[in-house]
Amino acid sequence: MRINDELLDKLGIYFVYHEVYNKYGITFESFVDRWTRGILEI
Repeated sequence: MRINDELLDKLGIYFVYHEVYNKYGITFESFVDRWTRGILEI
């Protein structure tokens, strides 16, 4: 599945701003995967 570049940028900003890696220890790739499968809601 291909994700729109603009959406990917917004997810990246959210990921960095909320320090997702530092808080939860998941990579950006894993974060995006979980979001696309509906496991995460932001």
